This record gives sequence, structure tokens and C-alpha cells, in this order.
Amino acid sequence: MISAEELKKYYPFNKMEEKFLPILLDQFQVHQFEKGESIFKLDDNKIFAKFVIQGAVEIRYPTGRVKVVKDTSLQSFYPIGDVNTSKKLESEVQSSSAKIMMINTIFLDHFMVWNDLFQQCDQGSPLRGHQSYKWVVGLLNSKAVQMLPRGHVDQIFKNLEPMTVSVGDEIITEGDSGDYCYIIVKGDVEVFKCEADGENMVATLGEGSLFGEHALVSQEPRTASVRMMSDGLLMKLVGEKFSSLLKSHVVRWLTVDASFGMMLDGAALLDVREQEEFNNLGFEGSIHIPMDKLREQCEEKLDKTKPVITCSNTGMRCASAAFLLATLGYDVYSMQGGIMGLLKLVENKLD
Repeated sequence: MISAEELKKYYPFNKMEEKFLPILLDQFQVHQFEKGESIFKLDDNKIFAKFVIQGAVEIRYPTGRVKVVKDTSLQSFYPIGDVNTSKKLESEVQSSSAKIMMINTIFLDHFMVWNDLFQQCDQGSPLRGHQSYKWVVGLLNSKAVQMLPRGHVDQIFKNLEPMTVSVGDEIITEGDSGDYCYIIVKGDVEVFKCEADGENMVATLGEGSLFGEHALVSQEPRTASVRMMSDGLLMKLVGEKFSSLLKSHVVRWLTVDASFGMMLDGAALLDVREQEEFNNLGFEGSIHIPMDKLREQCEEKLDKTKPVITCSNTGMRCASAAFLLATLGYDVYSMQGGIMGLLKLVENKLD
């Protein structure tokens, strides 16, 4: 792996603030390919930007153009080929082996937006003056933010408000309505629920974690409380702005017909209503996880290799569930019309 000092030679990192280079290094993967192998076999050049840091690779373009990128050439300091496009490139390692440095293209694109904004804002901006900017990496790595168009990323940063907090501060209270979501800049929080026998801690979160967003999507009361475990600093984003920037791009809605078609092709139907609701009226073959149990049970009950369609009664809870699952890396959709709409559709098809 190269050093932060060496990373300054590579594009677009040569245009970035030097203070960001060490944390960017942690976002790279290095893969070794043997002679004759294609460096595009992992992702067809659609997910990762690639740099040759050792060896020589031949690149063949659809136009017939061929070029060889060597680690000693100027071309090695630029990403190989056109990433994230429909162009089909072919490659072959020419040397005995080659080491390729890779970084996620969406993350890199969004980090460039952040870097430009940082360089343009004045010295008194709340975006400046932090001891660590790992929170930016954490935010940009969240699945929800990665689903945003490039033009919306700067609006997230521009609308963040700093909030100094102390150990023991309760940031979110279970049962309250949602007004803000939060990003942890410094410190740690505990997420807990109040039960008959006391508090039950369900998670702890650290730098770069986004929390409090699900109530903004569902427009239902907070399902858990969040308390500071240390002194720290948060950035908060007002709910209305969050909805306009994130919700419309992360939650993907399907009609009942489209949902049923996907289910026939193997998609899982996830019912996120309460146990009593599910017992009274459920769809045969669906997976049931109540909304407040989703984070802790999804890995056990859902397959990340298959699409998931969330459903509830009216759609608000299933939107919140879809948002949560999207942030956890699931290919997820929400069904319009609720469970009754699906049951009526199936009934009509059987008549």
C-alpha cells in the first residue's frame, strides 16, 4: 500500500486537502492479480476506481484502442478507464503479477464534493476546525447517503448544525416525535429501550454514525432513546431538510402489482407490523419482523443476496423499514397499498 505522502501524486487526491489523505487511505483496497487475469473481473469497472501501483496492465476499449498502464508511467496516477459507465472494457495483466489499488467510486465522488465545499467555506464555518474528520467518512459511507445524487451531497453538509453535548445527555427520547437526525462527530452514544424491568441497551454508536433518521422517514414516534456515553460533538440535520434530501432518493416505492411480480421472481416480502396485527391478517410466505425488532433480527431472517419488499398497513412503517435496511446494505423496496392491497390483488387473480 502507498503512503499518504505518495497519495498526493494521484488524481484526484492531488487536489484535496492534505489533512484528508490519511483517512482516505483507509478507504482503499489492494488486490493482486496474476499474469493474464482481468482487473475488471470483480466489478466490471463499475464500482471501484482503480490505480496500478505495481506491474503492467493492458486495457482494451470498445473502439479497439489498446494501451498499457505501467506503475512507472504517468498514466498510473490516474484511474484506469472510465468508471461507473456502460462502456465495456477488457484488461489483461501483462507482468508476472500486478497490484491494483481500488476505492469506491460513489464514495470518492461524494468526498470530492465535500472537499470542494470545505475549501470554499470560511474559517468560521462549523465544518472547519475539527481534530478529526472521520465523521465525514462515516457519513459518506452510509448507504443512505451513497444513494444520493451528487448534487444533493453538498446540501447535507450545508444544512448541518453543530451541537456540543456532555456525558449523560439524552439526545433522543423514546416516544417523542422526530425533529432532527444526528451525525456523531466526536464521542459515543448508547441506544436503549425502556422495558418493564428497566433499560435494555440495544446498540452503541461511534464517530461517523447517523442516527435518529428512521422516525423522520416513518413520521412515527421515536422507537428508542439515545444517550451520550461521553462528552462530544454532534451535527444535526432538521427533519424537513432530511426528508427532502434523503427520503425521496432512498425509499423506492413499488405498486402492488410490481411487488407481486418481484415476489414471484424470488423477492422476500417483509411484514413490519406488530405481532397482533400480523396474527390477525398476514400474507402466507411473508417474513415477519416488527419494526422495533428489525435492526437486531434482520441479519438472521433476511438474505442480502435477494431483494426485500417491506409492507405494513398504510406504508409509513414500511418506508421506515426500507430506509433502515437500505442503510444496512439491503436491496430494498416499499410496497404501496399495504397488506390489504396485496391480499386483494391475489384474490382477484384467483377469481
